[in-house]
Amino acid sequence: MDIRLIAMDLDGTTLCPDHASFTPRLEAALLEAHRRGVAIVPATGRQYMLLPPPLQALPEWANLVVLCNGTEVRRLRTGEVLSAHYMAAEELIPLIQAAEQLGVPIELSTNGTLYLTQAALERERAMEGLHFHLSVLEQWGQMVEDLEAFAAGAGRVFEKANLLGITPAVWKALSPILETLPLSYAWATSASMEVTCREATKAEGVRTVCRLLGVDMAHVMAIGDSGNDISNLAAAGLGVAMGNAPDEVKAAADAVTASNAEDGAAQAIERFVLGRETA
Repeated sequence: MDIRLIAMDLDGTTLCPDHASFTPRLEAALLEAHRRGVAIVPATGRQYMLLPPPLQALPEWANLVVLCNGTEVRRLRTGEVLSAHYMAAEELIPLIQAAEQLGVPIELSTNGTLYLTQAALERERAMEGLHFHLSVLEQWGQMVEDLEAFAAGAGRVFEKANLLGITPAVWKALSPILETLPLSYAWATSASMEVTCREATKAEGVRTVCRLLGVDMAHVMAIGDSGNDISNLAAAGLGVAMGNAPDEVKAAADAVTASNAEDGAAQAIERFVLGRETA
């Protein structure tokens, strides 16, 4: 297949389990692909301010980036916003009210800062598996007394909302409410969800990049590991799921590579882009 663009997720995919680095093998594969004329585009749930050190270092291949699951497309080097689909307060307030009634922690992201109540933070601290997320909140979290009142503040728009600790019972109550709102949602983990504007998905963000670069989606290889990658894996000419991805993500892909702890993303690039069979 003639791959002209690699749309790659970060956490759980190209980033090491430390959430902060690429392996030397992956860095070498990305550089070789770039020098062969392949565009490389991170497609992440992260905000621009929260991009990891390998991208902040602005590698040779740095150009465009899809952020907040498609809410924004920016130039990686300058931060210039080329496309944006934000959420307004009136779209989010019913979700905030439902989350608070169900006891689900909810966070709102605007201008790269995550806003939440102290009660939500305390609930998150009591949950397992949130060490990395809590470390993000230590740097980029901001407490507010009333999230609904904050959301309604004059002129505010939002990149995404995070909901955490979603049990099956909570989902049964929450899903009908989400379906009535003009929003997109995707599972980040088995118990956490990211909510964006209806037009904001990773697939739509990558389509915007393709229009800007003159590349057809049929020539895109997408790599990902989470529910928020499913739209991209399904829309790309070649979707590659990580070995650490859940079954529903693997089912949306055309191929499965090794886990991120085993250099699976590098292996996929070497095989499908560089034409090398490696292990």
